[in-house]
Amino acid sequence: MKRRKALLSIYTTVASVGCLGLGSSQSKESKLAWIWLLNDRDEPYEVDVVVEDNGETVFSESYQLGTEPGTANIREDNPVGGTGQYVVRATMDGETREVDTIDAVDGDENCIGVRFSLLNNGSIDYWTKSMQRC
Repeated sequence: MKRRKALLSIYTTVASVGCLGLGSSQSKESKLAWIWLLNDRDEPYEVDVVVEDNGETVFSESYQLGTEPGTANIREDNPVGGTGQYVVRATMDGETREVDTIDAVDGDENCIGVRFSLLNNGSIDYWTKSMQRC
């Protein structure tokens, strides 16, 4: 009987720790190092970028991406200060792509860079990079 109580106690403790672990992962925050926009197409595009933190807009900007090397790449460094639960949205060529930076956090690499690309095959893509330092 003592063994069953001990096993039940251990199971309850492990289950509780697991639940606590889930809660802490939901409260993660990230830093936003940069937003990089790339146009690989033969015509210029306007790109609207919005960053939200917990549903509140903390950054909003429109960019004109050209077709020449100097205008087809735009990088916005440190678009917001501090940490947060950032969602980055880019609207280009009539489509919106969304990146939740919390999903891009990799262990202790909570500094996130986000790139949105207009590809020459007509598609739109995005990618993230996690880093330890911004």
